[in-house]
Amino acid sequence: MQSIKELRERKLLIFFYWSVRIGMGLTFIISGTRKLPGVKFTILPPTNPIGYYFDAMHQTGFYWNFIGYFQIVIGILVFFNRFVVVSSLLMMPVTVNIFLISIALKMQGTPIITSMMVLGNCFLIAWNYENYLPLIRKPFHLD
Repeated sequence: MQSIKELRERKLLIFFYWSVRIGMGLTFIISGTRKLPGVKFTILPPTNPIGYYFDAMHQTGFYWNFIGYFQIVIGILVFFNRFVVVSSLLMMPVTVNIFLISIALKMQGTPIITSMMVLGNCFLIAWNYENYLPLIRKPFHLD
């Protein structure tokens, strides 16, 4: 079986890696801008469960805006090689939450898209797995 290092040299996987990276970055930036002050995420009325959820989140004010700014920052950071490792990690809880919300609110078709986001995020993390090894290796003890 081929190692991840060998797979990372294949042109098709390199193209896929950059496509996922750019796609995730743009998705986070665009989604984040929909959470900035004065911007509504959806036009659905509060009588709809999806509209009710997003209206309630919007009503939180600071928290809703924080999520937006956080998404924009992560979306920008993923474009820089220096920060792709940390931004991939920071993206994971956000993408998992988006996926779970799309399931909980029974958004038609959206769970398929959001599951692709989670898989794309997993791909970015797997691509850079060597950078995470020091975090999971057994630490040495100074006695």
